[in-house]
Amino acid sequence: MIDVVRKTCTAEVTEPFSFSTASVAFKVKNFTDDVILVCLGTWDENQSVMIQSGVAETVMHNPDPANYMTRDTTDTVLVKSTVSGVVEVLRND
Repeated sequence: MIDVVRKTCTAEVTEPFSFSTASVAFKVKNFTDDVILVCLGTWDENQSVMIQSGVAETVMHNPDPANYMTRDTTDTVLVKSTVSGVVEVLRND
């Protein structure tokens, strides 16, 4: 089964992409005409990943050395687009 969520995002609105199962990694595809910002779990623009238009990137939690190098999981990916357009997110585990 492919666990995918596709949405038309509104410019400058933080859109949640929710999944039925948590994961450490998600593939984010930017079909908009400008950059998008992506966060896992909670929104923090200072820690967001920028993805250029027409690009797909895997976004994942970094390992935590203080917790035996385990990775956090989440069931929510937050996307903020600079312009309205389609974004697709796949659970990638």
